[in-house]
Amino acid sequence: MKKFIKICEIIMFILYLVLLPFLKDKTSTLLAFPALLLIIYISSKIKTKRFAIYLLISALLIRIISIFYFKVYIVDDFKTMYDESIKLINGNISFINNPYFISFPYQIGHVIYQALFLKIFNSIVFLKIINSIITSLIVLFIYLISKKLTSDKYARIVSILYLFMFYPLYLNSVLTNQHLPALLSLVGVYLLIKDKDITTKKMIYIGLIFGIANIFRTESIVFIIGIIGYNLFIIDDSFKKKSFLSLTLIVTYFTFNILISNIVYMTPLKTKLGNKYPEWKVYCGLSVKHNGIYNEEDQNTFFESNNKKEVLIERIKNDKAKIPLLMLKKEVILNTQTNYDLRLKNNINNNILHFNQGYLNLIIILFVISLLPRKKDTNKKIILIKIILALYYFVYLFIEISPRYAYIIHILMFTILGIGIENINNLLKKH
Repeated sequence: MKKFIKICEIIMFILYLVLLPFLKDKTSTLLAFPALLLIIYISSKIKTKRFAIYLLISALLIRIISIFYFKVYIVDDFKTMYDESIKLINGNISFINNPYFISFPYQIGHVIYQALFLKIFNSIVFLKIINSIITSLIVLFIYLISKKLTSDKYARIVSILYLFMFYPLYLNSVLTNQHLPALLSLVGVYLLIKDKDITTKKMIYIGLIFGIANIFRTESIVFIIGIIGYNLFIIDDSFKKKSFLSLTLIVTYFTFNILISNIVYMTPLKTKLGNKYPEWKVYCGLSVKHNGIYNEEDQNTFFESNNKKEVLIERIKNDKAKIPLLMLKKEVILNTQTNYDLRLKNNINNNILHFNQGYLNLIIILFVISLLPRKKDTNKKIILIKIILALYYFVYLFIEISPRYAYIIHILMFTILGIGIENINNLLKKH
């Protein structure tokens, strides 16, 4: 098993190493390099025992300031969900007849969630402040998880590096349904790795946490599969015990999802949370013409068709020779790029955007260094993160992508980024 794990780690390293030559705007990397070094140097000198508290406060202040500085248009799916949240608090549930929610009723979870906060204080700024609190906790959990994977020294560095990432600050002003699920996913991971013992009670809690996350965004299953794989193949317990714990996680997760879906159905909404057209994500994701990114042309073709599966099969047959190259393009776009397709009301200096891309380039390089195979056995907890990242890599080969979808992927990258910094530090000490 150890040899198999090593082989998988080498393959994963190669898959991400291949992306480096395709980094966008390479000259911007030089622009961000001094800032990255400065942040690493200052972070390494911080000795306070109350680091976690100061980190959380700093993250919250920066994020609240950013929501007032970055004037972001609320558009597309997020505008639809926000508008329907406003209607919901006024007792208008006509949105359930909207084709968008008929096709993708799982998005109703985010509508209800926003409506609960808007009922308290009907303000879009209030929702953004709630986002700021959630994303500040994400910064904190990056630190807490990283500390379990490396050391406190390197955990402090990576959490501060994430603190100043520009793109998450931008997304913080977007009413996306990604923030809370991302936080809950980190809480679930932290709960799993915070101590050695994996108990039935812990698996129930984790199942519930990811069940809640699934209400808002249907990607929790990636973590569930990752945890099951980690539990069955990495943890040194009896197969009987590992199987029981995995079954407990699965039953808890799916039971909770079914329960919540039925509760929503018993409300005046009279609908169950789910996805009526799972083929759509794959159809769009295999669009050679549009690099697997959402586009109206594919949307019209797919939803106007009477046989969705046949349209998907036809696309695969016609483009099968081009799909391998498409998959490479998709991983490059997803993992190494950012975009501001949701638009900013105020103009942001192009130098800032170049800096942001350069900063991301350096983070990707550090991440690849973190994946560099080593002779000694990898910390088992690190393998959990690698399994989840590998699953994301595989899933996005086939489904629709957007640079924004890398939000949770980049967060997971940061949790093991300390290994790369440690590798560089050890190399410098030798020379």
